[in-house]
Amino acid sequence: MAPPASKGYDKLAALMACDPGSAIYRRFAKLNAKNILYLQAEISHVENELKDIIMEDDKSPEKATYPFSVRDMKEEDFSLQWKKVLEARDLLNEYNTALLQQAQLLRFSNPEKPDLDVFKEWLRREAAETRELSPPGQWDEENEKDLVALRSRHEGKDSLTRWVYTRVIPWYHEQWGHKNTKRQDSESGVYTYDDEVIELWTYLIGLLISGFLPAVAVFVFYFVRDTAGREAAILFYNMAFVLTMGWMFKAKRADMFFLASAFAAEQVATIMTTQVNHSSR
Repeated sequence: MAPPASKGYDKLAALMACDPGSAIYRRFAKLNAKNILYLQAEISHVENELKDIIMEDDKSPEKATYPFSVRDMKEEDFSLQWKKVLEARDLLNEYNTALLQQAQLLRFSNPEKPDLDVFKEWLRREAAETRELSPPGQWDEENEKDLVALRSRHEGKDSLTRWVYTRVIPWYHEQWGHKNTKRQDSESGVYTYDDEVIELWTYLIGLLISGFLPAVAVFVFYFVRDTAGREAAILFYNMAFVLTMGWMFKAKRADMFFLASAFAAEQVATIMTTQVNHSSR
């Protein structure tokens, strides 16, 4: 007997499991901040109470060893100071844990817009076909700034790869991809594409273009004889080279500057070589 079809949160969990870009959750930034502030206030009250108790205990000769011996403080049958220390300890553990968790939450990135759009479209389709998840509005527009993505297929990727994910893949899926039901996850109903294959192809395309541009420049300089034309060609190819490299590869500004300088130097060397060849004829 086949297992029953997944519904509701079970189906959403299946989606998040097969598509990492759909692992989108609420950060609850305000609630977490409020919780930390409340804990801070509680601890501050306990801290002040502990100070008052210590001042009172300092006046008692029987408790003169408290500042020097935790054992004496603990063995006292009704040691208010030790009870208050234990109360502070519990609150501090809870406070420190909440603080560290909040720091980790704040490091998570917001979901990429393409991922969020696909995710919300899936939610809308499921709500229309079955029923909306309760409580409603968890991923609505008013909560978008409070959403976190555990992983994004676009994070750290160059502009070319992001463009392929956000433009080429949706177009391909609309034209032909939806016909291949082998790509469809049986539980969540979504179509998946191999990220490694996509990134390999974009990498190869980037290599081909990066090799093609300098070769075309050499070809053009061979046929352009006048100085003004060559200077215009250098300007054009430098701009095209920098923009293309910036689009295809993730590089720092300094790296792009050195690449542009090297490319310009290569063009000048090519021009000098072609001038020598033409003059020797």
